[in-house]
Amino acid sequence: MEKQNRIIKGALDLFMQKGVKGVNMDDVSNHLGISKKTLYQFVRNKEDLVEKSFVFHHNRIKTMIDGIRAKNENPIDEFFDITEGVCNLMKKRNPSFILDLKKYYPKVWEITMYFRRDNIVKTISNNIMNGIEKGLYRNDLKIEIITKLMLSKIESIVSEEVFPLTEYNFRELLDENRVYHIRGIATLKGLKYLENKLKKLK
Repeated sequence: MEKQNRIIKGALDLFMQKGVKGVNMDDVSNHLGISKKTLYQFVRNKEDLVEKSFVFHHNRIKTMIDGIRAKNENPIDEFFDITEGVCNLMKKRNPSFILDLKKYYPKVWEITMYFRRDNIVKTISNNIMNGIEKGLYRNDLKIEIITKLMLSKIESIVSEEVFPLTEYNFRELLDENRVYHIRGIATLKGLKYLENKLKKLK
C-alpha cells in the first residue's frame, strides 16, 4: 500500500505540474525511478492511474479540511485556513490541468465535480451554520442559496475559462474571494473580527 501511494502521489504531482495530457506512463515511471512493468502492477492503464491519483487528491483535501475544522472554533479563521490550504495544494497547478480532465477524462471529471458538490458543499454550509451560532454571521442568511453561490465562485476560480492562471494569481483570487464572501455574510461582530484579522495578516 505504501508503494502504491507513492506511485499515485508521484503521478499526481506530474499531472499537476504538466497537465494530464502532457504526462505519459514513461514520464511517470522515469519520475518515480521504477520500470513500467512495476508501474503496471499497481494500475491497469493511464486512465486508471489518473482516476486513482485524483481520488487520492480529493481524499487529501478532505483530510486537510477535517483537520482544520477540528482545530478551529472560530468560523472565520476556519474559512481562511481552509482556503489557505486549498491555495497551497493548487498553487503549482498547470493551466491545462482542469481542461485536460474535462476533455480527455470525463469520468474523472465527474468524480471531481461530485467531490466538490458533496464535500465542499457540506464544508461551506457547516461553516455558515457555525458562524450564525457564534454571532459572526447574520442569522437571516439563506444557507442553501449562500452555499451554492459560494460553490459557484469556487468553481469560477478554478476555471481556466474565467480566470486563466497565465493572467491571474491563484492566491490573489482566493484572498479576494474569501474577504468578499465574509463581508457579505458577517454581522457587525464578524466584520470587526475580520478587519482585525486582515490587519494582522498585512
